[in-house]
Amino acid sequence: MLSAATADVGYKEGSSNDTKHGRWYGLNFNPWCDMAVSYWAQQSGNAGAVGKFAYCPSHVNWFRSRGQWVSKNAPAKRGDIVFYSWDGGPLADHVGIVTADSAPGQSLATIEGNTSSGNAGSQGNGDGCYRRVRPRTYVLGFGRPAYSGSSTGGGSSPSRARVTIGGLSYGYGAEGDHVTRVGRALVAKGFGSHYAEGPGPVWSDADTLNYAAFQRSLGYSGSDADGVPGPDSLARLLGSTPGAQTYAPFPGAAWFKSSPRSPLVTAMGRRLVAEGCSAYSEGPGPQWADADRQSYAKWQRKQGFGGADADGWPGAKTWDALRVPAV
Repeated sequence: MLSAATADVGYKEGSSNDTKHGRWYGLNFNPWCDMAVSYWAQQSGNAGAVGKFAYCPSHVNWFRSRGQWVSKNAPAKRGDIVFYSWDGGPLADHVGIVTADSAPGQSLATIEGNTSSGNAGSQGNGDGCYRRVRPRTYVLGFGRPAYSGSSTGGGSSPSRARVTIGGLSYGYGAEGDHVTRVGRALVAKGFGSHYAEGPGPVWSDADTLNYAAFQRSLGYSGSDADGVPGPDSLARLLGSTPGAQTYAPFPGAAWFKSSPRSPLVTAMGRRLVAEGCSAYSEGPGPQWADADRQSYAKWQRKQGFGGADADGWPGAKTWDALRVPAV
């Protein structure tokens, strides 16, 4: 989170609050301090922990509702989201991120967007992103994100992978109306608990976590339930689409280990050859053989898997990505 914020230090807005943060959020030409914080969270994989907001009071309420609001008189911690009220009132006017621990009463080292480089100029609607040192005078309080837990729903980070299905990109950072459609379909099926706002139009960790829950409901597990769509699970989420049912569903890992003889094995082999993953000296044919397993291992490695995850035994995720025609 701090690395993402640091990368923006010195960033200058265009005319009338024209910023990359506003364009990303979908509210360009508006004050953008909280959009910058949300952008840094999204860029660093912390969207679930930090939230996605453009209006500071709503962001404060979100932290309060999660039991993550800290008094302005408390010790500040590196990574805290600090909210300011310039007039001392109950509503937040500005926001930034704390870059170093600070004892009660001590000044704060921060990075803030939409501020000025010094005390001259607007503090809450300035011209860029700057490092600041501020007294506690104007601090309203702190949001304290659970970086190690709430952004992931577990002990490991959400997948940052991205796939292309039907010419459209899905997975972390993908953007478009189709991402919103996936999110709305997840919510409709009861898999929207990780959204703070939204869904869409930018694929975030919340989408990945919700999609992983949907995959588990279909019987996927392990790396096959990593929250990155495959053609089969996507078709089952969105309903039948033209061509969606032309692909064979994953028959299960045990099926391959039973040494099957089936036209499906031939169809799989032909797709592996087409993907440049052939270990065949002849064929492929209908009888599962070691050449099929070696070829599939090449496909797994091409998909980014390694070690035991590239042992040549098909899994649901790589099977979906291979798009084997139904036979």
